[in-house]
Amino acid sequence: MKKRILGLLIAIGICIPTYASVAVSPTKVEINANKIRNNYVTTAVEIRGETERPVRFRASAGYFTISDQGEMILKDSGNDPHDISKKVRFVPSEFTVPPGKTQKLRVNVANIASLPDGESRAVLFLEDIQPKEIDFSSPTGIGAQLVLKTRVGIPIYLDKGKFTKKAEIEYLNIVEEKDGLYTEMKILSTGNSKVRYNAVVQIIKNKKLIGEYNLEGKVVGSENSLVTKDKIETKKITEAGDYTLRMILSYYDQDGNRKNVKKDVMLQIKDEI
Repeated sequence: MKKRILGLLIAIGICIPTYASVAVSPTKVEINANKIRNNYVTTAVEIRGETERPVRFRASAGYFTISDQGEMILKDSGNDPHDISKKVRFVPSEFTVPPGKTQKLRVNVANIASLPDGESRAVLFLEDIQPKEIDFSSPTGIGAQLVLKTRVGIPIYLDKGKFTKKAEIEYLNIVEEKDGLYTEMKILSTGNSKVRYNAVVQIIKNKKLIGEYNLEGKVVGSENSLVTKDKIETKKITEAGDYTLRMILSYYDQDGNRKNVKKDVMLQIKDEI
């Protein structure tokens, strides 16, 4: 007996090299419309298909917002003036990528002058319109056929007019869980354009740096907030006592200048930690 299972792979801004039949570059498009003289902007994305078979793709556009968890939320924009999905055109809109080759997809955003100040968004979808079928057997001997349909999403951000990128840390707490200590932090993005940050955590005792490690960078949506929770690395701490945990966020503002935001909190290490 053979069953057909339909699988849909979706990657927003990234590709899944083990399963997906496409790799894209860049994985996100960021446009400063204030540097564009015309009422439109044209950019390009390169798509590389599989090495074993030709892949046919269809390009389309949708709208998204960024949640307070830093996730892309696809939605019907309604009358949202920051939706540029209806202004996006693709050349070509449907194409075949030969095995191991690349295809350049030109992306045009029209009528920029009609957009409001701040950040506008769209997501470029690339969908494999010829699903790949994989046959396999289960331990019970029942055969199955998995149908993989790849859909990759590439976010497009366009900043125009008076836009600002500004971040601050509203609070930074230490939380004790069964498996260790965690930082709990709320980040505010008070500008009308998103903030993409990187983070470094420093452990300090008596003004001496004991340890330092990086946290995964994330995105905070415009005029939004993000709450993160990350385990504290204590392997370089050799004795109990009171330490300072310093959180350092780094991001680039609307003028391309690197900004650092710092917040300190007391970290108490007990004998049993």
